[in-house]
Amino acid sequence: MGVGEVFAGRFELLEPIADGGMGSVWVVRDRRDDQVYAGKVLRQSDSASLVRFMREQATRISHDHVVTPLSWAGEDDRVLFTMPLVRGGSVATLIGDHGALPASWTRELLLQLLTALEAVHATGVVHRDVKPANLLLHATGTARPHLLLTDFGISARLDDPRLTHASQVIGSPGYMAPEQASGADPAVTQDVYAAGMVGLEMLTGVRPPRTRDAVPAVLAAQPSLEPLASLLLEAVRTESTARPPSAAALRERLVALDLSGTPAPEEPVVVLDQLEGVVSAPTRVRPRPTAEDRTEAGGDTPVPDRRRLAVLLLVVAAACLAGAAWLLLA
Repeated sequence: MGVGEVFAGRFELLEPIADGGMGSVWVVRDRRDDQVYAGKVLRQSDSASLVRFMREQATRISHDHVVTPLSWAGEDDRVLFTMPLVRGGSVATLIGDHGALPASWTRELLLQLLTALEAVHATGVVHRDVKPANLLLHATGTARPHLLLTDFGISARLDDPRLTHASQVIGSPGYMAPEQASGADPAVTQDVYAAGMVGLEMLTGVRPPRTRDAVPAVLAAQPSLEPLASLLLEAVRTESTARPPSAAALRERLVALDLSGTPAPEEPVVVLDQLEGVVSAPTRVRPRPTAEDRTEAGGDTPVPDRRRLAVLLLVVAAACLAGAAWLLLA
């Protein structure tokens, strides 16, 4: 795939953003509405990845701090789905630019993350991959940050069977709760653990697995951070029952903390426009279609051509195979 290529006759690839083991992320222009989006291209390598693609495409939670897919297209052995293009990078980018973040920024970003997780958990979904790279930011400069939780590719419903055998671990090392790393069933306290680890990373500027070890040095330099650090260390306890039981519970305790004695940042924290020069004009997010819109238009996406229909059939077949494999393993 290259710059200028038009995927499925619809999405023009403008600029690569990231590349990973299962696919790549591009800035794309939708020729149907002439708007710019983030386009995630998934290589259809096996049935499990296809089922996860279906899961992410189906996870559409309408919330101010959640980004989920808008539309999709298929071509040959690849699928592409679009999401709103968020220009401020991620929390990982922010930590990379500034190092340890002030307590006020750490709390604000955590509150927004926990609010997003509350909405996700209310639908019966556990995200399972909360980490700085999956927390996108609008380019707000020095103003109040705006965080968006994204990437539901390995999320799971609390009442659904797992797609992997117990010996397979899905998640990001360092942010996974111990029981998740051991293959336990999804639980909301696993996302609480990950949120706590992200908070500690923001507070210390140090990535796992050395994050906890960096806390004493930070507290020695800034003792006023002790209440915030203690709460986050509680969220990452080994025993799930020793953590706050939900994102809402952790958020309530975070709100109640008195951080008035923490020092103000020596230099302002800035969420820069990471796509300046790549996409010059501000981008608009396409409104989510209403039920009436979908009825009139026949669905979120256009009627598939033969190639797209073949991809859809392949996806459905892969889902059936994965389900059959799970039953055999159960």
